[in-house]
Amino acid sequence: MLNKSRRPTRLILSSLFFAVLLCGRVIFAQEQVAAEFVQTFHIVDIKVEGNKKTKPVVILREMKTQSGDTVTLQQLELDQKRIASLGLFSRVEMRAEPEGDGIALIIVVAEQWYVFPLPVLYFNDREFKLKKLTYGAAVAHTNFRGRAEFVQIAGLLGFNPSFSVDYSNPWIFGDARLFMRMNFFVSRFRNKSSEIRDTKVDENRIGGGLTFGKRLTLNTSLSASVSYRQLKISPVDTTLTLDPSGRDRLPQAALTLTRDYRDLVFYPTRGSYFRLMLQRTGMPGAEYIDYGRATVDMRKYLPLGQQSTLGFAFEANMSTGTLPSYDRVFFGFSERLRGYFNDRVEGEHSMKASAEVRFPLVPVTYHHMDSQTLGAYGQNLKFGISGSIFFDAGTIWLQNRQRNDLATFTTGVFGPQVEPKKWAFGYGIGLNFHLPYVHIARLEFAANDLGQTELIFDTGIAF
Repeated sequence: MLNKSRRPTRLILSSLFFAVLLCGRVIFAQEQVAAEFVQTFHIVDIKVEGNKKTKPVVILREMKTQSGDTVTLQQLELDQKRIASLGLFSRVEMRAEPEGDGIALIIVVAEQWYVFPLPVLYFNDREFKLKKLTYGAAVAHTNFRGRAEFVQIAGLLGFNPSFSVDYSNPWIFGDARLFMRMNFFVSRFRNKSSEIRDTKVDENRIGGGLTFGKRLTLNTSLSASVSYRQLKISPVDTTLTLDPSGRDRLPQAALTLTRDYRDLVFYPTRGSYFRLMLQRTGMPGAEYIDYGRATVDMRKYLPLGQQSTLGFAFEANMSTGTLPSYDRVFFGFSERLRGYFNDRVEGEHSMKASAEVRFPLVPVTYHHMDSQTLGAYGQNLKFGISGSIFFDAGTIWLQNRQRNDLATFTTGVFGPQVEPKKWAFGYGIGLNFHLPYVHIARLEFAANDLGQTELIFDTGIAF
């Protein structure tokens, strides 16, 4: 069924290919001009202003530029965006002042609210139904001690109730460049498997984890994680757990390599991103629980002239061993295909590829609210609109082994495939709203290869 309608797919692919060829000529011409004259600056000092709570070292350690360096304007712009990517400031600006035989670089930041004691109210799985409502309260500090540490305590009721404590520190032990994360949680979570989706089956979970990592360079990090979960199905259903007792005990270890060369995390316009995670659950040779997973996430952003960007992304999630229903991979929940945004499918392996052209419509500007209550936190509130043309493709499948329960899987457009033969395609246009704190809110119109259309509202950039 998926292969009957190919004209829309060919049209969008042809359009993207033409855009790449056309903009490639623009980039080449710009590089020729840039090669003739590149202005450089000799930095004799770096100063930080506007940081009432944030320690200067938090800002300076994100910069490639150091005192004594001779740099280009492009290098300074990348440093500016790296500081903005911390998510601590509503605005980051740079200015230069003559000093000695060079310039003093002045970094001016506008701090955001960091402490958020707030009510929590949201609909699970992006379904606007009263039965899917979760409510409660959380207290979060996104810049604890002025060192970009994150602390959060949350208690939730309703659908998927939980209590959790999270803490992360992006830089410990000074020059060692180490970071850590830790968490603890108790929750009741509705099982998402299509096998029992029409039945109310909850997973009672308790556990926690600890991560230690090292920033090998400004852009590369390596981390190791250990965690433990204990899970019990309610009402008891031993077909949904690996251990026939109905209670799964899940020790887990993971190793993650990340290389992040994006200029701005919230809305990348150039650079690349690579993340590889190898994960093992259970103990080797364990009687019931022993499975693994490897995930890879690759992204590339190519500037098209001064303002527009062509982005590519590829994600793969592969597993080995016998997976429980609660650790399968899904489309239609946190991970979605535009064009099939609300279709829910599951499996044990998945792949997804995306391409997107982004271009400005209303340039980002900063606005101020005259309020004594908000003070400086009501200043430098950003607003802008960007457009996008996108294409998504994805597939999901089961492990290639003898299965008696293959027919019980409801895998939608893919069917219960054991190889990645069938792919789903979606494409469309969208608006990206640049907003304070939210960063990006998206309104998109999408169609798929079956001719179906949908309107999407979501937050955060697609990739």
